Amino acid sequence: MKNHYDEPDFVDVVPGSAGNTRGQIETEIRELCLEQPFAVLATQGEGQPYTNLISYAFSADLRHLVFSTPSQTRKYNLITKNKKISLLIDNRAQQPESINLIRAVTITGLARPLADPEEIDQWAGLLIKRHSYLDKFIKSPSSSLILVDIIRIFYVRRFQEVYQWVPGKPS
Repeated sequence: MKNHYDEPDFVDVVPGSAGNTRGQIETEIRELCLEQPFAVLATQGEGQPYTNLISYAFSADLRHLVFSTPSQTRKYNLITKNKKISLLIDNRAQQPESINLIRAVTITGLARPLADPEEIDQWAGLLIKRHSYLDKFIKSPSSSLILVDIIRIFYVRRFQEVYQWVPGKPS
């Protein structure tokens, strides 16, 4: 006997398609990413995955994400050796009563430490605007900004409804 959760619904979402379910999914992805202050970053190295909690900020078009980390960390070292990363952002802490109310995005992308002073200023400003309490940390000479070029976002709601959204994908 098959349960409804054995085979999740999967929809490939076209960005910018307003006025329908696809437009609504794009809106829900944006809202979830902007309302949650933290993400779980997954990197990989030495044959093992590695996760960290990060504060982040998105570009307006959701094509990029930025975060800061000390340059002398495992996270930084792993990113410089393998730029493929994944991030998880969810609202589970706000929905303890039901798994069906939890929404989550898994983001896949390519990460790189920023070196260009203009890029650093631009992205640091965005991150500080969102997380002003991190101002000194972000500007510290021992910290680096990491920019993630987002490849795709998988959005899950109602336990098993799965949507794939590719930023910048033509409609």
